[in-house]
Amino acid sequence: MMMFFDQLRRSDLRLRSLAWGIFAGLLMLLVGLWWIQIVSGRDYEANLQTQAFRTVRVPAVRGMITDRNGVPLAENRPVYNICLYLEELRPSFDAAFTTKARWVRTNLQAQMVAEEHRLGRVLTPAEQKAFTLTLNKRNALREEARFAVASNIVFNLGLQLQQPLSLDADRFLRHYRARLYVPYPVLADLNDQQVARFLEQSTGTIGVDLEMQSVRVYPHGATAAHVLGYLKFDDSSAEGEDASFSYRFPDYRGLVGVEAGYDKELRGRAGAKSILVNNLGYRQAESVWSEVEPGQNVRLALDLHIQQVAEKALAVYGPDTRGAAVVMDVHSGDIVAMVSSPAIDPNHFVHGFPLGEGQRLNDQRLRPLINRATQENYPPGSIFKPLVGLAALESGLDPEALYRVQPHPIRPHHGCIYVRRRLIEDLAEPGDYDLRRAILRSSNAYFINNGLRFGGIEAIIKLSQRFCLGERAGLPTRQEAKGILPTLTQVSSGWSDGDTANICIGQGHVAVTPLQMAVMTAAIANGGKVMWPRLVNHVEPPQLESAPPAKVQPLGRVRNQLGLSPQHLARVREAMLADVEDPHGTGTQAAVSGYRISGKTGTAQVMNTRNQVTDLITWFVSFAPYEQPKYAVVVMVESGAAGGSTCAPIAREIYLALRDWDHASKLAAANYPRETPPRTN
Repeated sequence: MMMFFDQLRRSDLRLRSLAWGIFAGLLMLLVGLWWIQIVSGRDYEANLQTQAFRTVRVPAVRGMITDRNGVPLAENRPVYNICLYLEELRPSFDAAFTTKARWVRTNLQAQMVAEEHRLGRVLTPAEQKAFTLTLNKRNALREEARFAVASNIVFNLGLQLQQPLSLDADRFLRHYRARLYVPYPVLADLNDQQVARFLEQSTGTIGVDLEMQSVRVYPHGATAAHVLGYLKFDDSSAEGEDASFSYRFPDYRGLVGVEAGYDKELRGRAGAKSILVNNLGYRQAESVWSEVEPGQNVRLALDLHIQQVAEKALAVYGPDTRGAAVVMDVHSGDIVAMVSSPAIDPNHFVHGFPLGEGQRLNDQRLRPLINRATQENYPPGSIFKPLVGLAALESGLDPEALYRVQPHPIRPHHGCIYVRRRLIEDLAEPGDYDLRRAILRSSNAYFINNGLRFGGIEAIIKLSQRFCLGERAGLPTRQEAKGILPTLTQVSSGWSDGDTANICIGQGHVAVTPLQMAVMTAAIANGGKVMWPRLVNHVEPPQLESAPPAKVQPLGRVRNQLGLSPQHLARVREAMLADVEDPHGTGTQAAVSGYRISGKTGTAQVMNTRNQVTDLITWFVSFAPYEQPKYAVVVMVESGAAGGSTCAPIAREIYLALRDWDHASKLAAANYPRETPPRTN
């Protein structure tokens, strides 16, 4: 260092020039820092204040719902919308405003000159203000210019698409003021022809482009509508998501059905992006904060073919037939089909209701939103008699013992029974009945007599509880009624033999759902195991190749064991077989050649508060094949004629499809290797 200063003192010109150069550079650096931090600091601060971030919630693609074979029942399709990207139109907006403003200023100047000429003097500064373009007037002109530019683009777009299009002024203004940073939708859900025309003719139009969104669609319309459920518009944040967004793209959540029960899995996880906007609200930059995670797929136990066959069979009395059908695997508990009629096409909840269709929702007679298979309580009528017979057998009834039904005093071709002084009619003819004949002829008198004698109401209630009647099955549909069943406490006091007589024939203080009757019938068929009905097979990731294993729902879960004598169950099963195969049975119209069916018909009365009959509920409960039971089929129709004539033919159509389905499955198993089951956790 001392040598450096010695050289400077010796007047070394080159070294002195280098020193002055370094000093000048440092001085320039200090001046630059002073200019940026002190002089320009306020400008940068003001610029930052004119910019802001807008957060946008981007919904995930909803997972599919498929049948047991992977056939989509609810999926998504791309919807193409034509949108205006307003930030790209900003130069056109400014140019239109400049032209309008120039014309207005010229016009105002001419008006001021004319006014001065009229007054014969120069206007005062206060008077001249009326002929100046104020800030409010300029803002109004900007709005007019923006709307004129956008409206002209939309009009020309309509000409190109051969479809009249116009721009709504109020809607456009609201969007510009509040959501300038996102595209303005002009035309939604273009068809293939419109997309082709747009791509051919409009791709060069500034500020206009196609935007693709994923929209829920149900490819089979109203098929399995009540099982699938329907959606409701809801763009709110799900659990674990950021709750604060400036804008949310359209999203939906399940309201009932599987769409609701598995909404969290199907909905996935929404993403978020941040948009930097300037002081005018235009988008300047965009960045993704969190990626969208698509929803998982839900595979049902339903088989689409059997479901459609059951729906078609139930609709034999018309599209507005009020009824239900359930097909259940008696060993696994799988719900192979579940039908409720009438139904509403779930597409309408997403895409809008056709004219008049929305009024059906409020029809108090049809009630198409009610899942009649699980959500409505019905009197079981005679389909309750196998349960009463089992309770009596377990309490000591001899199935071969005869009970003589006496003739009705007024209609001697019908039987009857007196419970104290009350006369109860029996549609079965008078004569001797054992258990088998009582079931196939559906004798009221036989079951009332033996229900009262053997075990009484307590035995019936205890067995009903073992069948899990009066309880929900826990389906993930939010559409379950638990039924009506008196408790042992309720029958301990104030209960009469007449009340017991009503329950012995499925009337009075008892009500069930078709699903509960399917579970009961399956338990009789499989030897006494009360199964949990299984509607969902498993939940699987959208990309199976690189995803975690599927979450399989347990198969064949036993809810309860009846603990009944195998001989007693066999007696009831054989009697139910006779109901279909014996010429005098009430369920003969369900018979299928080569496929032995055990069944029981039922017709229950619906009473009003004045004890008047207001409707009939008709039933047919069954299982097949008799030798090796596999399926339980339950059919219920409101306002039917009788279980044998109304419901049994519907069951027959379902069994024909099941027979062919089993045959095809056996052939496929023989000719092709077994598919690898889904991976489990």
